[in-house]
Amino acid sequence: MKRIIEKNPVLIFAIPLIIFFLIGCGLLYLAVLKSEGVPFYGWILIGAFILIPILLIYGFVFGFRQSQAVESTRNELIFNPDGIIFQMNLFDCSCFIKWNSIDTIIYSDSRNEDYAQYIIFVNELPVCTQKEQRWWLNRLFPYKQKHNKIRIKSDAINFQALPDLVEKYLRSKVDFEFKDSRKGTLIDSKTFTAGNRHTTIEKWKPASHYEPFEMIYDKYGRTVQDISKRDGAI
Repeated sequence: MKRIIEKNPVLIFAIPLIIFFLIGCGLLYLAVLKSEGVPFYGWILIGAFILIPILLIYGFVFGFRQSQAVESTRNELIFNPDGIIFQMNLFDCSCFIKWNSIDTIIYSDSRNEDYAQYIIFVNELPVCTQKEQRWWLNRLFPYKQKHNKIRIKSDAINFQALPDLVEKYLRSKVDFEFKDSRKGTLIDSKTFTAGNRHTTIEKWKPASHYEPFEMIYDKYGRTVQDISKRDGAI
């Protein structure tokens, strides 16, 4: 369960909302059985328990924001000589990861996911700071980093800058190149034109040699296999 939540932090919001929704459904069932004894404001309250969670879950999972608003909720990496500031705008908080607390950085490119990610192992938990102006749900359920494994998805701003800065600040040679294993051999490419807009659709054959995990940095010179054997999984 912890692993699932780490990969999908939106579940922290979705699970309480689902509970509220189920409570609303239960109240609605009881109200229908005894409809004559339910006052008008009771129906409003039941409707709120059902409709509000549905709208919020829809917004988190499917999104109904404008593109500019979506951009404002993207995570962001900010680097300085002391460490990495991992800003999580969805949770209204930022976590500071000190360079000297990093033991391992692994790049994961799973074909079962729509994104790649860094998996960072630390020997000291990052210091997380909440914004003063927070959304009410973030006030009720503030984000806390409880594990020494930090996952950063590839949609984060400045995601691709990390390998070069590992070389700079951790003084370690990084032999790494970003690549999409789902794009091995180009099979077909078609370009469609509609007015001034050009759209290209490509079909790729996945690369035959595929490694879902690649080591970027390890303080002790260990391999991905060493970490997997130690933890039982990455």
